[in-house]
Amino acid sequence: MTEQYRVVRRAVLLTGAALLGVHFTMTALSQAPLSPAKVRYQETVNAYMQPYFAQTWLLFAPDPLTDDRGIVARARCADNTLTKDYDVTTPYIKDVQDSRFFPSRMSRLVTGPVQEINNSDELLNRLRNDSQNDKKPLLPLMPHEKRSQSATVTYLSRYALTQMPQACDGDVQAVQVRMYIHQLPPWSKRNAPEGATDEGKVEVYDFPWRKASALR
Repeated sequence: MTEQYRVVRRAVLLTGAALLGVHFTMTALSQAPLSPAKVRYQETVNAYMQPYFAQTWLLFAPDPLTDDRGIVARARCADNTLTKDYDVTTPYIKDVQDSRFFPSRMSRLVTGPVQEINNSDELLNRLRNDSQNDKKPLLPLMPHEKRSQSATVTYLSRYALTQMPQACDGDVQAVQVRMYIHQLPPWSKRNAPEGATDEGKVEVYDFPWRKASALR
């Protein structure tokens, strides 16, 4: 009995160590600089990391987060009518704010992918920023970037579909996600009287329609 216990215990420990090794490898590869290995396995890494294990380092210098992002979604019904926009992000953000000690993590299902959708490799971002500053043509998206963005849009569309069960009386034909980015006022003007500072511009991006049958 003791020998059998030792065998089982050893198998469990080895299996756990192997799983942790895979997890840490995926995490490290997701944060690694651009390389042939990253380009080759980017799609697999993104599929594993999203949405629960996504890493975002936007609270720290040199590029802290300075905007408010989220998504709304609308549906197309069988008679080709379009529904109103459903706010997918705000309800779960409010839940987090209302429960400081035991906050729900449901908001991460949206905020993580939304933050990541336009994030790219540091080197590629630097090249595009330099091109933009020099008024030169921007470097087009790499194949792995296109695949990653398409997969993220599909995920956000699938999640948005679950948040509007009453749309089209339950017979949704397609879903479109709209991402908004609200530029927040600078920290230096945080104490300015209300109305004395610019509220910040809002950028809107409409993603392609996704068929509901492909999302279910």
